Amino acid sequence: MTISALPIWLVDMAGSVLMIVFSFSCLRHIRELNRRDPGNLIWTYLLWVCYLLAGFAISRSAGHILKQILLVSGHNGAWEAIRPYSGSINTFMLIIVASITLFFGRAWKIYREIVRDKIALQTTHREMLNLNETLERRVRERTEALARSEKQIAQADKLASIGQLSSGIAHEINNPLGVILGYTQLLLRDETPGSQKHDDLKTIEKHVKSCKTIVEDLLHFARSSKPRKEDIDIHKVIDDVLNFIRHRAKSDRLHIEKDYGSNIPPMFMDEKKINQVLINLMMNARHATGNEGTIRITTRSDPSVSRVFISIRDTGYGIEEKNLSRIFDPFFTTKPTGEGTGLGLAVSYGIIKNHGGDIRAESTPGNGAVFTIILPVSARNERNV
Repeated sequence: MTISALPIWLVDMAGSVLMIVFSFSCLRHIRELNRRDPGNLIWTYLLWVCYLLAGFAISRSAGHILKQILLVSGHNGAWEAIRPYSGSINTFMLIIVASITLFFGRAWKIYREIVRDKIALQTTHREMLNLNETLERRVRERTEALARSEKQIAQADKLASIGQLSSGIAHEINNPLGVILGYTQLLLRDETPGSQKHDDLKTIEKHVKSCKTIVEDLLHFARSSKPRKEDIDIHKVIDDVLNFIRHRAKSDRLHIEKDYGSNIPPMFMDEKKINQVLINLMMNARHATGNEGTIRITTRSDPSVSRVFISIRDTGYGIEEKNLSRIFDPFFTTKPTGEGTGLGLAVSYGIIKNHGGDIRAESTPGNGAVFTIILPVSARNERNV
């Protein structure tokens, strides 16, 4: 070997060694990647390529090193004998790399189709789940609506039956009561106030009037007269009822709060009947709170459903859960005997239904109760909501 060929010799030797080092370094990294994600086709392909390139690097580098050693030591003939085998091994390694590349090219195409099908299946599965949830929600909503309708139909049938019975009884009792009351008041004219007979007659008059009140309630309940609707200011009607309640309460400890919505349109309904409903609900709230508590009246409109909501909340004890489903039944009352006929809420329920609305009660014992009247906004007033 001449001095001028020394750099070429050194570069060839160093390059051969570095080629082996770099190929095994690549093999180590790709094995680590393949170990972390064994299902990844790219890592598998690169692992096989690195195996073959490492083999090629060993074959090629070992050949070059052996060549330089033999040439330097003067064994040119030995190298000439080995040379064809070394070239054949290198060529074989490159053919194997090309074959692996072609094989994984085809496998990659199939893999992409499988991944695409997998994504389509997952998308379809999610859509099926969403459709199933939507279907379940609609079935649940329809079932609840059907249950409410059946309950309302049963309530209407019950009210109709009791109304017919009450109407007959009330007519039969009302006339004799009128006669008794008339004769009692005639006799009172001839008696001296303060006498025993006068006091007895006053007691008779008081109880006959009480009986007539019950009979009149029965007649109101039985008569399903068509509402005489007109445009009314619902806030003015509520204020009139509140003035009446304040006058009856006669207590400084009963607080009445108002929270009126600003966009309530004129309501098209029977003022007297709505007035009657509000008096019934507020008198019940006042009875629940006693002489110390708070009654809160709230109004608001919801243009999306064309409804106006009137809520009356009290701070009384509330209603037991077992009684909530019965409070609109005729003659059902939780008041002591002699303080209620059990017709107020039943009459109110019928009035609101005749106006195309609804009335609901919510309560948690110990935290008061809230009654919500839901009234439709007539088409003539919807544009004002």
